[in-house]
Amino acid sequence: MGLATRKGNVVLATNYSFISKPNIYGKALIAQGGKATSNENKTYMANAKYGIIDSKGNILITPKYKGLYEFSFDGKNNFPYYEGKRLEYKYHYTVDTLSTDCSFLGFSNNGFYIYKAGIMDGSGKEILKAGLYDLVMRPQSGMVRYYIAKKKQTICGYHDLSTGKALQAATFESPMDAIQYWTHGDFIGDIAPVNGSSWSIIDKQGTSLRTGYTSLMHSPVLGLWAAKKSSGECDVFDETNHDISALSGFSEIGFPVNNGDKEVFAVKKGDKYGCINRTGDVVVPFEYEDIRANSFDYISAKKNGKWGLLSADNNCIIPFEYADLISPSERNTKHVWVEKPDSLFYHLNLDTKKLASKGYKAVSNFENGIANVIPLGMKVEDTPVNRAQMFAPNTPKANIDSLDITKCDDCFFYLLNAEDALIIDLPVTSLYKEAVIGKISRYGRRPLSEMEKKSILLEVTRENRSYDLKSTLTESEWNY
Repeated sequence: MGLATRKGNVVLATNYSFISKPNIYGKALIAQGGKATSNENKTYMANAKYGIIDSKGNILITPKYKGLYEFSFDGKNNFPYYEGKRLEYKYHYTVDTLSTDCSFLGFSNNGFYIYKAGIMDGSGKEILKAGLYDLVMRPQSGMVRYYIAKKKQTICGYHDLSTGKALQAATFESPMDAIQYWTHGDFIGDIAPVNGSSWSIIDKQGTSLRTGYTSLMHSPVLGLWAAKKSSGECDVFDETNHDISALSGFSEIGFPVNNGDKEVFAVKKGDKYGCINRTGDVVVPFEYEDIRANSFDYISAKKNGKWGLLSADNNCIIPFEYADLISPSERNTKHVWVEKPDSLFYHLNLDTKKLASKGYKAVSNFENGIANVIPLGMKVEDTPVNRAQMFAPNTPKANIDSLDITKCDDCFFYLLNAEDALIIDLPVTSLYKEAVIGKISRYGRRPLSEMEKKSILLEVTRENRSYDLKSTLTESEWNY
């Protein structure tokens, strides 16, 4: 059964128990058969068989799999994966939408975990059998990075999709959950990194092309590697293993961070920092005590003990007057946070050159004109509204009641607009920030009255607040 629509596109399927909404790629998850079960006010299908349908009603993958998983877990900064996309287990609800383009999917005969999953391509062709490896990463350059997790050992390797052969790259005499460092990376281009007694770079046959490095850094944006030798100098090479000699030989190097950044590299020569381009020409002179990588074409640098901000072509944006600053997180920003000697952060408007008079203990960069701020002395009271914000909606009451909110002060913040006015000066968490901002937009993002602020927080936390019949609601929990 089922008829679903998305911006005029009709998804039609017959004899299917449910169809989720298509994602931006026009693909939806469907399930056949099974029993509808309620969980956290959502409906999912027990014992269902899953497949993929597009927004035109074409069945891309026949719904015959108990387990169907997307490569949607971002391994960045998550050990031991570090880079790449891992399979992610999720309940499938009737309100779901898929989050990837489904060019690769994991599958299994068990719908409850990703272990031992196989891999199929976007057309449903099974390219890696289920049961071979405990965990697999998204295929890259025709190779699948895998892990075999034993009780006291972890085996790391690669599976070549063209030959069907496995390549064991490294073995660690500890269980996988005890490994606290990067073990090996995906093949990107012709090479991949492998950790052992030192870092090595291998080819698809497992041959070591480079060895003996103490640390590695990779730039997915530029496809470059920096590998530090025991001498302290870095070799820089590309994903075909060709040296970039103009960037090599420095003791430190910072790659441009984002797509679209100018190819300006922060490097250390001797005891001074500066920036060069890809051919080795000096862009920012070597006269700084510290420097940060080019991000959105902004370069934070330290001179005479003070921090300032440069453009990627060496124009001074913020003079070297501050104890520190937070590097901008968007291109062409007009708003930057600088730290003064009192250890507080102040908003600096780059257009007006105006520095705000009020400082904050902790802040985030402005995003769409709103920043998170934590003022000195901010008090987070132990209230149902504040407890509710620490959990996803519809969390069991017992879990919420057991929270020690005295340990959660740093999880809350106020919201500030670009005119330095607090839109809301009641505690908000990251989990509920988006919902709160959505409600604030009804008021034009102006500072709110006490009643308006209270009403918004009561509204966004209502799924996590319940009171027994003998409860007496406080003023802050009652919405007139």
